[in-house]
Amino acid sequence: MTRSASVQPVDFLVNLPALRLERGGVVRRHRLHGWWYGPEGDTPEKPRRDVPTVLLVHALTGSARAGGPDGWWEPVIGPGRALDPTRHRLICFNNLGSFYGSSAPGVPGFPRGAKITLTPSDLARSILLGLDALGIRQVHLALGGSLGGMVVLSLAALAPRRFERILPIATSTAASAWVVGWNHVAREILRLDPGYPHNTDRGLEVARQLAMLTYRAEPGLEATQHRDLPALGGGRGYRIQSYLEHHGRKLNNRFTVRCYELLLDAMDHHDLRRPLSGHPVGRRSALDRIRASTLVADVSTDQLFTPAQADELARALRRAGHARVVRATIRSPHGHDAFLLEWRQLAAIIRRALRLPLPRS
Repeated sequence: MTRSASVQPVDFLVNLPALRLERGGVVRRHRLHGWWYGPEGDTPEKPRRDVPTVLLVHALTGSARAGGPDGWWEPVIGPGRALDPTRHRLICFNNLGSFYGSSAPGVPGFPRGAKITLTPSDLARSILLGLDALGIRQVHLALGGSLGGMVVLSLAALAPRRFERILPIATSTAASAWVVGWNHVAREILRLDPGYPHNTDRGLEVARQLAMLTYRAEPGLEATQHRDLPALGGGRGYRIQSYLEHHGRKLNNRFTVRCYELLLDAMDHHDLRRPLSGHPVGRRSALDRIRASTLVADVSTDQLFTPAQADELARALRRAGHARVVRATIRSPHGHDAFLLEWRQLAAIIRRALRLPLPRS
C-alpha cells in the first residue's frame, strides 16, 4: 500500500488479489485507488478501531476524490458537515474499470477484448477486497447515487452482515429498458466515430451531450439554459447548445471511451432480482440477501430512475422482510443529477441515514 505525503484527506493505492469477473475474464495485478478522510491518527496503514467507517461510492464518471477541492460531494464533506471526518472515517474507492488509478482498460493486468464487460457486482466485489486490504470489517453506512447506488445495493447483498446501513440514491431494483436504451444509443454514437475505438474524441463528446440531457429535467434546463440567455463563453447559438458542447469537451478531456463503455455496461447489467453469481438458479434473489437498514432516496423529477422505481425498490426490500426501510425524496427541478446539486436536502438525507436504527438481528 502506498499513499501521498499530504495531510488528511489522503490518497492511497491498494494492491489486491486477482478478481474473476462475473461475465468472464480476470483482473490481474488488481489495484484500487482510494481516498481517505478521518480523525487524527486514523490512516489507511493503521485504521483506528474506535472510528466508524462511512463508504462512499461514486457515479458513472466520478473519481475517488469525494471531498476537498474538486470533490464531487465537497459541500457535504468536512468538519461540522453531514459527512464529518472528525466523527467518521470516510473512504471512497475509484471504481473498477474507471479512469482514475484503479484497474481499468489500458492498465496492466486488466483483461482485453470487446467481449469483456462489467457488472455492479464486479465493482462491489472489488471494493470488498479493498476493504479487506485495509482491515475494515464493518461499515456504518455505505452511500452513493446512480451507478454508485447500484454498487451500494450490490455490496449489501454480497456481504449482508458487513453493512449496517445503506443509502442508495437515484437508483432502482433493476436497470429499466429506458436506461438500457439510452446507454445503447450512447454506445452506438461512440462506434459511429471514424476513429473508434482508439481516437473517438467527437463520439465521446456527443455521447456525453446525450447523457447530459437525461441527467437533467426540462424545468431545470429551462431555468438555467433558457434560449434567451447568452451562449457560454460568448459563442454563437443557443445557450443549451454551448452548455452541451462544454460538458462534452469536459468529459473528453478527462475520460476514455473504453472506460465509458464498460461503466455503461455495468449500469445495464444491474438487476437485484436475480441470484448472485455463484448461487444456483432458483435460490433467493440478491435483493433478498440485504440486511442493512436502508434509506431509499429518489429525485422528484428524475427521468432515468423515477420515484415509482424508488418506491418499488423500497417495497421489494420490505417484502424480503430482513431490512428496515425508509424513504426520502430530493425535491428539485433539475432531474437525476440533483444528488450532485441540492446540497441542503442531500445533507439532511445523509444525516438521517447515519441515524437509522441498526438492522434487525
